[in-house]
Amino acid sequence: MNGVMVMDGREWPLRFSVNHVCAMEEAEGMPLPSLLNSGMRGLRALLWCGLMDEHITRQQAGEMLQRYFSAGGSVKEISRCLSDALMDAGYFSPPGEEI
Repeated sequence: MNGVMVMDGREWPLRFSVNHVCAMEEAEGMPLPSLLNSGMRGLRALLWCGLMDEHITRQQAGEMLQRYFSAGGSVKEISRCLSDALMDAGYFSPPGEEI
């Protein structure tokens, strides 16, 4: 597990395995770094990717995001959570650190 996201009144384990990231890149037609900067599409794709072990679909990930925002959650908060989980998985270094 690379992180935990609290959403819909429960904790969701985020896991960004190589196979999950590859499946996401193939489905979205762009690499991980591009998805990080592709707005809401990228946010939904990253949430879906992190929750693949939970058998969440892209559609369900989008619905989860909608409920999260409707309940007062922000793009900044969820982006930080997903970014932290990606760093924990080893895909990126924290700001200011060299790879």
